[in-house]
Formats: sequence, C-alpha cells, structure tokens
Amino acid sequence: MPHSPRPLIDALTSEAGREQAAQALAKVIGAKYLLLLVKDPELGVFLPAPGMRKTHVAGRSWRTFLHRCLHEVRPEGSVELEGCEWHASACVESDCAFVLLCDAPCPFPHDLLESLPLLAAVLCAQQALGIGNANAAEARNAAARAHQLATALDTARASAAELNRQLRLEHQQKDEFLAMLAHELRNPLAPIVTAIEVLKRTDPQDVVRRDRQLAVMGRQMQQVTHLVDDLLDISRVSRGLIELRREVLSIHEVVAAAVEASRPLIDSRRHNFRLAGAVEALHVSGDRVRLTQVFSNLLTNAAKYTDPGGDLVVYVDGTTGRVEVRVCDNGPGIPQEMLKAVFDLFTQVPGSLDRAPGGLGIGLTLVRTLIELHGGRVEARSEGVGRGSEFIVELPLVEADRPAAVGHDAPRGANGATEILVVDDNVDAAETLAEVLRLMGARVSVAYDGAQALALGTRDPHPELVFLDIGLPGMDGYETAREWRQRFGSKARLFALTGYGSPNDRRRSAQAGFDGHLVKPVTVELIETLLCKA
Repeated sequence: MPHSPRPLIDALTSEAGREQAAQALAKVIGAKYLLLLVKDPELGVFLPAPGMRKTHVAGRSWRTFLHRCLHEVRPEGSVELEGCEWHASACVESDCAFVLLCDAPCPFPHDLLESLPLLAAVLCAQQALGIGNANAAEARNAAARAHQLATALDTARASAAELNRQLRLEHQQKDEFLAMLAHELRNPLAPIVTAIEVLKRTDPQDVVRRDRQLAVMGRQMQQVTHLVDDLLDISRVSRGLIELRREVLSIHEVVAAAVEASRPLIDSRRHNFRLAGAVEALHVSGDRVRLTQVFSNLLTNAAKYTDPGGDLVVYVDGTTGRVEVRVCDNGPGIPQEMLKAVFDLFTQVPGSLDRAPGGLGIGLTLVRTLIELHGGRVEARSEGVGRGSEFIVELPLVEADRPAAVGHDAPRGANGATEILVVDDNVDAAETLAEVLRLMGARVSVAYDGAQALALGTRDPHPELVFLDIGLPGMDGYETAREWRQRFGSKARLFALTGYGSPNDRRRSAQAGFDGHLVKPVTVELIETLLCKA
C-alpha cells in the first residue's frame, strides 16, 4: 500500500465527509468502492449508512449480488457479480455491513478489520440518533398539527356557537315578526269587517252613515296596502331589485308630498306640525316616489309614536353643502343602545301594550336602504327615553337648474261607453272590478279563465280594453295574451292585472303582448286614466 489507511479509517467515524473518506480508502486498498450499510430496525433490510450515497447500482442483478455479499461472502473470500467485472468482499458486524467492490479479488486490510467493531458501533449509534431526531421532528410536527387541529376545532366550536346564537335570535325575530304581522293585519281588518256588517244593517237612505263606513273601509284598506307594499319592498331590497328612476328634484316638493301623504295620521292624532328651515330652492338627484316614501315613513313613525297633541317639526337645510332634512318629535325617545339598531330589519323599540303603535319593524330598514342607494346617509338621535327623537337624512346637493315640471292632465272619467273585458279566476275580484267599471259608464264582460276570455273576444262589439289576470288556471295570462294577439291582433289594449310586480314579471308581460302591467290593488284613479285613453 502506498501509505497507512489509518487516518481514512478514522475519518469513517464522522458522518460528514464519510462518502469521500470511504472512496479514498477504497482507492488506497485497491478497490473500486467501499460500501457502508446499516440494517434498518423496522424494515429489517440493509440501507446505506448515514453520510453514504443512497443509491449505487440499480436493477435486479444488483439486489441479488448485494444479498449474496451480505449472506455468503466473508473477508477472506469474494464473489463475482454475474454479468459484471466486479468482485466483492463483505463483512457483517453488529447489524452493519462493509462491502468492498473490486475489479479483481481484494481482501479486507487488517487495520480495517480491527476497526470494524468500533465503526459498527458508531454507525449504529448515528443511525439511532438520526431515527430519534426524525422521530422527534415527526413528534414535533404531529404536536404542531394537533395544536392546529385543536385551535381549528375551538374556532369551529366558537363559530358554531355564534351561528346557533344568531339562528336562535333570527328564529325569535321571525316569531315576533309573524306575531306582529298578524296583529297589524287584524287591526285594519277588524274595522273593515265591522263596517261591512254596519252597511248590511244600514237603511239605504242613510247616506251619512253609509259614507262614514265607506271612509273607514277606505282608510283601513290603505293601511293594509301600505303593509303589503312594505313587505314587497323588503323582498326587492333583499334581492337587489330596487331600481331608482332618477331626476333632478326640489327637496321642498318631495317633503311636501310626504307631508300630504302623512297628513291624515298627523291630523287624527291632533299633532302640532311645523315645516321650518331653508326657503331657497335645494335640489337633489333621486327617485321622486322613493324619496317621498322615505320622508313619509319618517313622518308616519313620528306621528304614530308620539302621544296625541305632540309636536312634529321638519327642518330643511342646505348650508353644509349637502341637503339635510331633520324629522323631529317630542315623543317617547329612543334608548341610547337602540339608536343604531332601529334601522335593522324587524327591530322595534320596546313599548308597552297600552301604547302599541304597531308596525312591522321594516320601515326604517327601507329608509336606510333607499337613502344609501341615493348616495346619502340617515342617522337617529335621541337624548334618551322621554326626550323625543330626531332622524337626520343627508343627500348630495345638486348644483343645477331644475328641469321644467311636466304637466299631468287630471283624469277626465270614462269617455263614452267603452267595451271592457275583465278576466280573473277570483270571482269576487272580477265582479267588483266590473261593477266599478260599469259605474264609470263602461260596458263590461267577465271571464274566469283564458279559454272563456278568448271566446268572448269574438263577440261584437269587440272589447277595446282587457284587464287580464296572470295566475289563471290552465292557460295562464301570458299564454292567453299571446293567443289573443295571434287571433285578434291589436284591436284591444291588454293590461296584465296581477299580484306579481318584479322587473322579470313586467318583462314577461311585454314579451307576451301586453300593453301595460298593473299590480294589484289598482286605484280607481288609475282605472279612470286608462278609460280616458281608451
């Protein structure tokens, strides 16, 4: 040998540089490779020792050769790898294997044989340490994963608890809403039912009593209609179907329209009402109907919740660069903790049964939504219970000239005798509408389904105006309208008369051939307008 292999043998005890030391020692010995292997305690097979290359020669012949080396070859002998020029010498010591691969038979040097027990002990210790470290790392990773899972579980439990709390709250709100809805519907229905009974027992000549009961029925039906409209608006808001028809508006005109709509309630409760603030023209860009609805809701709430004989004031101001409208009352006030919550859906300020002003808790939600759609904001203020309330609406000020108002002709009533066909499967609805039309001077026919309507369409004189319900049995209103147009062309004006009023419903009506879409209940004024144009 050119020099002693002892330093290289000593270098085999260090995992760092072990591969380089093994190959240097093999070269000194005259071998091609020196392999150091350690038996895996779990797998029961020999694997490269720590620091040695993980692969050498691949293939089935190599695995067979290695098996023979470890089980048949000893330092004093060698085995030839079948199909290869290599020879091997091997020694197994304490679950460690040392293999020399040579071009020709090459025995283990004496110094290496003496060092094998120590090397084997070092290799086994390093393998155990590596396995321990790996197990420790795996344990740490497992602990970290367990901690993450525990944290996620705690979060999930907290989320589930919060969800359950919200569900219980929503369930409670739903029950309270349904109870309030039943209460609010019974309130106007009770006087309507009573008025009907009074009319049944009233002498036909007693015009004063008759008119008084009819006035009661009219007012109460307006209340029912208002409730239904609020419910429909909330449905449209939740589905994002509210569309604004913007124009430049005088805020004074909008407020005046809201006051006029709320005046019957204000007067019936004998409130002192005052309009104050700016007198100069202030304009906003908005939907006239929706903004009137906003201020009417605020005024109605103020009148409803304030004791009879209270003070209501509406201030209009534009000095801040925005239009500000404040609706103030000296009513029961709002607790501080409720000032923000009053705008939430189905939320009402707690009150006593003897006051019971009613409401579904959706009016202020509509107010907030509509104002935000206009780019504004609304805020509730109160100094506390018994100190009155103030609702402040802010809207962007429009610095532009107001367009000239478009005139509207007043309804002129029926122009002569008009031929009208009413189609509705609700017999009461059809007959009452027909009776109103007859009182206006029209000649009216009634049908209760699509087939009957088409049959009446062949009569002479031909109908000039058709009120057609959508939800008919068998052939619905859309199909009836299409068939009508196909048979009779445009001889008559068709109006859908239905409880469905979404944009999609109106679009389907137009596609079916209707000239207009009317949502129940239809006012007498609108009917008069249609008759004037017939």
